[in-house]
Amino acid sequence: MIKIHNRAYRDSEARFIPLSEVNVVLQKICEWTSKPYILFEHEDYPLGALRAEFDGTYWDCDLD
Repeated sequence: MIKIHNRAYRDSEARFIPLSEVNVVLQKICEWTSKPYILFEHEDYPLGALRAEFDGTYWDCDLD
């Protein structure tokens, strides 16, 4: 699951999208934090790939 949220808005609710609904463009490990991350595309976000880091439970995508 990918958790998409925006920390900039206090009242923003998180949206959960299954990995089967996205196109994963890239999957790597960050050289500074050693956390795995993905760049993914989804039809509801047409401006380009979004980045999500794995937090142990979900892929966390902050739109901030």
